[in-house]
Amino acid sequence: MEAKEFSEKALLFFAKSKYADLFGVALVITIAVASGYLSTRLDKYVDWGPITAFIPLGVISVINVGISMMSTRLTGRLSNIGNVLGIINTALSGAIDYILGNKAAIITYPVTFIVYTFAIRRWQNSERGKAMEPPTGAKGQLIISSIVVGSFAFSLAANYIGYGGQTSFLFWITTAVFGLSLSANILNALKLTMQWQFWFVYNTVQCVKALTQGNFANVGKYIFYIINSVAALLLWTRSGTAAKGTVAVA
Repeated sequence: MEAKEFSEKALLFFAKSKYADLFGVALVITIAVASGYLSTRLDKYVDWGPITAFIPLGVISVINVGISMMSTRLTGRLSNIGNVLGIINTALSGAIDYILGNKAAIITYPVTFIVYTFAIRRWQNSERGKAMEPPTGAKGQLIISSIVVGSFAFSLAANYIGYGGQTSFLFWITTAVFGLSLSANILNALKLTMQWQFWFVYNTVQCVKALTQGNFANVGKYIFYIINSVAALLLWTRSGTAAKGTVAVA
């Protein structure tokens, strides 16, 4: 067996494997617990009265990273359940980020939430197990370019407001990361295979960021996500695209 054929079979196995699902969830939850997420207390950040101390923000945060992993894994297998989990993860992540001080979250996360809502409906009305035919020609290039430019422009504006006009290094990293993720999420909503190329770049940037910060636990997490991006890209490519006009079958 040639090296290329072996690597492709290994990646396809990884994309479909429930063992890889379990490993991924265990990996991100372990990292979250080791990073101290479990001990995060809501009453340290907000005061909602006596009930505040009883809301387990740390537990919710840890569960949420598992939801995020399964959303990614199931989307990689062309399952719309991944988008349903994605919208849950977006709602929880937006609330948590805002509570922890990310003021741009009130702008960025609702947009992602809307994109996921569109994704769920779009996928429901498409042929199961297949990507949509991508736009081609000059019109196709214009559509994709508009998505990317629009995503980065929105990310720049939202983070500029969120950071109060302070353009620090973290501001630019956050802007780039959200621009990439928004581009990928919109492409996912359109059920286009090329989203995985954006997720690959997104996860690589996150991995480099974690490496420069010395956060080696997150390096391991993003290496997993990078491999998943490549595996999902291969699986989506092999699954082919739906014929125009086809709808979901029962």
